Amino acid sequence: MSKKINNGIIPKDLAHGLKGFEDVFEDYVHSEEYKDMERRDYENSKVGEQYELQYFLEQENARLTSLEVFLTKKVSLKTNFSQTEKLKSLQIERKKILKEKLGNDFKKLDSAIQKNLAQFFNSHFN
Repeated sequence: MSKKINNGIIPKDLAHGLKGFEDVFEDYVHSEEYKDMERRDYENSKVGEQYELQYFLEQENARLTSLEVFLTKKVSLKTNFSQTEKLKSLQIERKKILKEKLGNDFKKLDSAIQKNLAQFFNSHFN
């Protein structure tokens, strides 16, 4: 029986139905046409692998270029011209303004916050 049939490429029940054609399969497996087809399939699979490798290398190159730009330009800008302290002071000022505004709203009895809190407490604790 053909090696291809024995190796399990063709299911056993189908191979059993093809009994008697083993010699034809053997001749085809050893033919130049079959070898050319296998060679083309192998070359096509190599081409696919080459494209995958090329795509991976292009992506890796782009990643490394971005990393280089980050480390050489952006990090040096951050260390030399850091805005952290300015941003912190700006946020502290905003926080003070919001605290004052909320404090004033809590002090007024007819403010929206007081009305909403009163409604909330009345609805849940009555």
